[in-house]
Amino acid sequence: MAAAWLLNLLLYRPGPNGFSRYVERVVPRLQGRRLSLVPVLGDNTSGRSQDALLAVRDSPRQRLLQQLSLAQHGLRLKTRLSQPDCSDLGAVYSPYCDYLFAASNLPQVITCHDLIPLFYPGSRRAYWRYRLWTPVHLHRADHVIAISRFVADQLVNFGLSHQRITVVPNGIEVEPQRVAAPQSQDWLVLARHDRNKNLGQVIQAYGLFLKQHPHWGGSLVVVGQRGRETATLNRLVRELSLQARVEFVFGLDPEGLKLRLRSAYALISSSLMEGFDYPVLEAKAEGIPTLISDIPVHCEWHHDSSLLFPCGYDPTGLSQAMGDLVADQSLWRQLSQSGYSLVKQLSLRHQISLIQQVMAQLVVQAS
Repeated sequence: MAAAWLLNLLLYRPGPNGFSRYVERVVPRLQGRRLSLVPVLGDNTSGRSQDALLAVRDSPRQRLLQQLSLAQHGLRLKTRLSQPDCSDLGAVYSPYCDYLFAASNLPQVITCHDLIPLFYPGSRRAYWRYRLWTPVHLHRADHVIAISRFVADQLVNFGLSHQRITVVPNGIEVEPQRVAAPQSQDWLVLARHDRNKNLGQVIQAYGLFLKQHPHWGGSLVVVGQRGRETATLNRLVRELSLQARVEFVFGLDPEGLKLRLRSAYALISSSLMEGFDYPVLEAKAEGIPTLISDIPVHCEWHHDSSLLFPCGYDPTGLSQAMGDLVADQSLWRQLSQSGYSLVKQLSLRHQISLIQQVMAQLVVQAS
């Protein structure tokens, strides 16, 4: 009988962030036992005994440990994994950077999405966790999946051998019919109010754009959770007298997000650092043009299917890119088509296939 995988989902909790979207896209398509505090959205394991959920009790204490990335340490996992129904487990896959210490006898693959908290920490706790605790997980894992070459290079600089790293880019399901023409004049940003998202540059660039295009009818719509930069962004909007032209949306369900995407004139990402940047992929899957900062990961995947502008705090480059897109409707159509073609290559099916290959090779090496 083939060895079963254990899917370590102890850090998963539904939410409007890239980590949750990764799990909700990938996990339902993977065979294996689920080790989780809560069921994964979209993953219905009923009737599939080989994918049975290993019951783990959710509690306020466990949720606190989960927030600290310590969920596994509040459970008697070694005892649970020694039970007869776990005797066929052959390897562990975690879509998080979370090595399962109770399963140290099994080969393990973990996913590293980014190392952003080391450079743009959202809190001191996040910085020190990535500084002191994340390296332990990375070095204990038998293999690490990086979601871009940029992240892989960071891991090598972090001390990991390149032989223990495989790049598996994020994938996405492509809409059968892309948006063929602009549905509105709204500029859309999908980003939490964090420092690395650099939203102040977008607001300033939008203000410059409006001075050059005073009759533009659209708004700047920023969809994302509040964060450490929220007060600064609100103050900037007031200083530029853009209260009537900038809309902050703090949460959308998947259908509402899809409608926002498909009705946008273009999507903007001015990030200073990303591991991959899901929203750019999501916009292209709908046929929406993208204007993005020229950070390494954007150049890696999107250099010929997006308008790139200089990374940093100067808003003039982005404002100029916005003006270029508005002035040339053929450019809008070109970016819509080229972006849509790119996401067909970065398919979810291809991503799942590569993960399965990494896991299968690890099981063979361990046997």
